[in-house]
Amino acid sequence: MDTLLFVPVRGNAVGGAFAAVRTAHPGAGQERVGLAFTGEERLHAALGSTQRWIRLSRPALLALLRPLGIKNVRIDPLYVGPEMPRVDFPEEGPVLAGVRRHAQWLPDEVW
Repeated sequence: MDTLLFVPVRGNAVGGAFAAVRTAHPGAGQERVGLAFTGEERLHAALGSTQRWIRLSRPALLALLRPLGIKNVRIDPLYVGPEMPRVDFPEEGPVLAGVRRHAQWLPDEVW
């Protein structure tokens, strides 16, 4: 039996009676994927502490995504959010900013 994963969901605006799993685009021009995490702390690190979730096995999540044409699930993505701006650092002189960060995922809600 597959391990149960933490799958991010969003509820409806009226009472949250149902939940829709969240999906993402791994990059421009790539197909949507399902998202899942091996621990609640990993989910909250990527999506924030208020992100709701349900527990599903990978086969169950894929069965939910199949009618939407989604065939893959990414497990434990490091960042899920808006695309981060690219920053070019000067060749010489002090660098006051941190290391470059680029978005790995662009969120795409499933309705």
